[in-house]
Amino acid sequence: MSNYCIDLDTSEAREIGFISDMFDGYLWRRDNHITISAIYSRQPGQGNLSRLFDAILAKGLDVRVPNPLPRMEQICKKKGFTKTQEPFAPEHGIHDLIDVYVLKAEDTKE
Repeated sequence: MSNYCIDLDTSEAREIGFISDMFDGYLWRRDNHITISAIYSRQPGQGNLSRLFDAILAKGLDVRVPNPLPRMEQICKKKGFTKTQEPFAPEHGIHDLIDVYVLKAEDTKE
């Protein structure tokens, strides 16, 4: 099981366009998905986030966005994400449900 932070401008980050010219923040990789929980676009409205989603999906990885702010929630809905509810941190005994928007790579294949 892989579970680690993807920092800006690392080789893995550059493969999907997660670079400091476009974003600030970090991503989390866990098994077959990448979680976008803390990200800021340096060029809002230019399609960079959509291209980031597409690059992640093209690698066969799912995209997950927990508890999105309103603008991110709009983007997720427009992009076709499914809203789910999941326990916040069951591994730490926190079972409160949070909203998580999910877009599965397999659902985007033609």
